[in-house]
This record gives sequence, structure tokens and C-alpha cells, in this order.
Amino acid sequence: MNAAVTDLNLATLPPLGDRLLEQLNGLREHDPLHWSEASRCWIVTGHAEVLEGLSGQLPLSSHHIPASLHRVVPPEEFARRMPSTLRYMSQIVTNLDGADHDRIRRLLVKAFSRKIVEDTRPYVRARVAMLLDRAAAERELEFNEGIARQQTGAVILRLLGLSESYLGRLKGWTDAVTLALTSFNPDPAWLEALERVVCDMVEVFRGEIEACRAAPRADLTTALVTAADHGDTLSIDEVLAAMILAVVAGHDTTLNSMSLGLRALSRQPAAWAEWRTHPERSQEHAIELMRYVAMSTALPRIVAEDFEWRGRRLHQHELVMLVMAGGNRDPRVFTDPERLDFARANDAALTFGPGLHHCIGHMLAKMQMSEFFAALTQRFERVELLEEPQFVPNLVFRGVRSLRVRFHPRTA
Repeated sequence: MNAAVTDLNLATLPPLGDRLLEQLNGLREHDPLHWSEASRCWIVTGHAEVLEGLSGQLPLSSHHIPASLHRVVPPEEFARRMPSTLRYMSQIVTNLDGADHDRIRRLLVKAFSRKIVEDTRPYVRARVAMLLDRAAAERELEFNEGIARQQTGAVILRLLGLSESYLGRLKGWTDAVTLALTSFNPDPAWLEALERVVCDMVEVFRGEIEACRAAPRADLTTALVTAADHGDTLSIDEVLAAMILAVVAGHDTTLNSMSLGLRALSRQPAAWAEWRTHPERSQEHAIELMRYVAMSTALPRIVAEDFEWRGRRLHQHELVMLVMAGGNRDPRVFTDPERLDFARANDAALTFGPGLHHCIGHMLAKMQMSEFFAALTQRFERVELLEEPQFVPNLVFRGVRSLRVRFHPRTA
């Protein structure tokens, strides 16, 4: 039974951990398309409503960067204080609408092809095996940085043709971007850190772009530089924006899914055994696990013009939070949604944002999740949580600050 919830203050929710999901469930049953006085925005938690919001058929704009930051930095100061953030974040495909979005997306899909992902699978498997060797040897470790980032970070660096020596900088890069851009009320100091990090990434990535233009390579950076659609290509700034997106969204979200997924499986031995018994269904299991742990929590949109939606009047410039975590637990669509059920069909899952902005990197995320957990459940009897983790203040992508665990190898 979901507790009665009539409003939510989104700024206070991330520290609630899994109680966040209970709150979202309660609000969905009360009002799935809700104007929040506490948060001063629309909170959309019903599956049908979230799907409509993601479809691209409503006047909801993705061009919320830097608009969503103007609460912290006034518009007249933004260009002066954060020029690189404005220059590159405004060209990231997830922040674009209309023809600009469609053009960039066509080129990115050509570059980030299924072939590039599948060509990476042998490296993913080898990397997983190496990291599980480490887990077996050390037995106790912090999973986020000891395993998950070592896996997902190394893979995205390899895809981009970047040296593994950059692994140590990935956490700083992604922490700065996600804190500033995915928190409901970012601290002004986080925005200053974001500007520094964007400048750092651009300096590194420019060198890689020049290198692959001089000597093309079989990697994603070269694919971005050479992608063409009827003579149209990406500008250097557009390539840089795509690389920033790939580094942050291309590894940190999967890291969070791995950590939350491990936490969930550690508590459900039957699900662990099911994955071990049926490794051929690993991708289906990974999709259900990602629905269940709700790493993909919400996506913000800005109302582009006044309009009516399901009997409600939305006004230009209002903020709309499309809460996939609420829609993914809607009992109108998912039977017994609070249960991790590997027999479930997940065609209706909202995890990767179906619709206009469907996640371009979904194939890579599913592949890494399926390869990691298939190998993990074959090799280990179970994983034990050594402490309950704290959640990061991120309302767009859920994650934990750290996850200390103990690995128990199979004895037979």
C-alpha cells in the first residue's frame, strides 16, 4: 500500500534513498500530473503521462540549459561567468529541440553505431574478468570506484580513443557536471566547478580530435568527426559537446546502475540464482534490473508555450519533471511493480527515455550490465553489503556515494 502523498519538495528527496520511490508511488496514485507548490513545478509520475511528455508531441522544451540554472546565475551574468558551459552545453543533443536536435541526433546515431558497440564487447568481457579477479583476491572493497568506474570509465575512454590514464580524472569531471546540472537546487560553487571542468575536458578532447583527423582511428571520436548525412557534418564544437556527453552520460549512469543493481541483487538470492541459471537471458535481466533500481529517475522540461494537458493548464516557462521512476512502477502498466521479476516483459519500460530523445547509448549500457552481472553471478555465490550507502543529491540519475561490499566466491 502506498502512503498518501499530496505534494513533494524535490530538493529534499534524493537523501531519502529508496523512500524516494515510495513517495513517488504515493504521489502518482494521488495525482499523476501534479502541480507542486512545494517545488514550484509540475511533477509527472504516471506512465502514460510521462510517455506523452517524452514523445515530442507536446510543447515541452529540452532547451533547459542554461535556463534551469538562471535561478542561481542571472541570465545577464551567465555568459560572463560561465562562457564554456554556455558554449558547449547548449549544443549537447539532449538540450536541443526541433530541427537542431534532429540534425545532431542523425549524425550521432551514425557515429555511435551498433558495430562500434559490438566491437567493444571483447574488451568489456576481458575487463570484467580482470576486475572480478581483483574482487576475488581482495574480497572486501568499495564497489563504485574499485569496480564500477574501473569498468565503465575504461570502456568509454577506449571508445573515444583516450588513454586509460584519464581514469583518475573521470570522477572529478562527472561529479562536477552532474552536481551542477542534475540537482534540483544547485549550489553556486558547483557551477564554478562545472565551468572549470568543461574547460579541462575541452582542452583534452581538442587534442584527440586533431589526432584522429590527422590519422583516423577505429574509435568513436573518429566516427564523430567523419559522420556525414547528405554532406552535413558535425562542427568541432558539436563534436566536443558530443564527447562531453559521452564521457559523463556514457559511463557514470551505467556505474550507478551497476552499484544500485548489485545492492538489489545482494538482497535477493533467488534473483541472483536466476541470473546464474539463465545467462542467455542476461540482457532481459539487465533491463528489468534497471527498471527496478530506478537509476533513471527524472528528466526536466520547460513549457515552451501555454497549453492544456489532461485537463490542466500549463504556462510558458514552467518547469516539468518527467519522472520515469514513477512511471516504471505504475501498476496500470506493470504487474506487481515493486517486485524484481526477471520473467517480466519490459517493452513499456521508460528507463532509456523512449520517444524523441531516446538514449543513444542504450546499447552500450545494456551490453555492459548484461556482461558484468552474468559473469558476477557465475563466479560468486553472493555479495554482502557492509553498510547502507548514502545517496547523492541527484534527482535526474539516482546513485550512491559509495558501496562497501564483501564478495563470496562460489565453492562448487
